[in-house]
Amino acid sequence: MYFAKFIGFATDFIMIWLLVYRFQSVAGWNTYEIMLLYALNLVSYSFSAFFLFHPFTKLSSRIQSGEFDEILTKPLNPFLYLACREFSTGYLSNLTVAFSVLAFTFFKLQIPLSPANIGFLIVTVLGGSLIQGAAFILTNTPSFWIVKNNRLQSLLMGVPSNFVRYPITAYNKAIQIILTVVLPYAFISYYPAQFFLKKQETVLFPQTLQYMTLAVGGVLFFIAYQYWKLGLKHYNSTGS
Repeated sequence: MYFAKFIGFATDFIMIWLLVYRFQSVAGWNTYEIMLLYALNLVSYSFSAFFLFHPFTKLSSRIQSGEFDEILTKPLNPFLYLACREFSTGYLSNLTVAFSVLAFTFFKLQIPLSPANIGFLIVTVLGGSLIQGAAFILTNTPSFWIVKNNRLQSLLMGVPSNFVRYPITAYNKAIQIILTVVLPYAFISYYPAQFFLKKQETVLFPQTLQYMTLAVGGVLFFIAYQYWKLGLKHYNSTGS
C-alpha cells in the first residue's frame, strides 16, 4: 500500500511537471513554482489526514450502522477519541513525496533554508493543515442530519484542491474570490508561496494575505469544531 500510494503521488507530480514544462509557464509561474504549490498542498493534506481522514470520511457509515452510539459511551471527548483511535500512518507515503518535492523545488528555486523561511514553512504547514482539517469536519458533519452524505466531501474538497494546484491568477475573478473568501484553499499554497518566491502579483487581494494562513486556519477550524458540536447535540441514533 505504501509503495502504491508513493508511486501514485509521484506520478501525479510528474504529470504536472510534464504539463507545465510543455507550456513553459502557467499565468507567469514556471514549472518548479507550480510544483511548490502542489507540494505545500500535499504536505498540509497529509498532516490533517493522519488524524481526521478516517474519523470523518467514515462518519456517515458509522451513524448508519449504529457504531457511533458506542463511541458516545466512552468517557472521552468524541472528537479527540476518534482522532486518536483512527490515527493512520497510511499518509507517510504522501508526506515522503511531498517533502521530497518541496526540498527539490527549494533547491531549484534557490530558496534559502534561513530561519525565517523555515519558521514560515512550519507556520504555513500548520495553518494549511488546520484548513484541510476544517474541510474534513465541515463536509462530513452534515451526516448528523443527512445520513447519506457521501458526495459533499468530493464536491467541496476534491474540486477546490484541484484548482489550487495552479496559481489562482490563472482563473477568472469569480474563482479567485471563491478560493480566497468562500473556500479559502488559496491560503494553503498560493498565498504563502508568494512569500517564498518574493512575488508581487496584481491580484484582487492585498499582498498581506501571504501571512494569514495560520490565522485563517485557526478561525476556520474553530468554526468547524463548533459546527461538529452542534451536529453532535442534534444527533439521533439511526443504528440497528
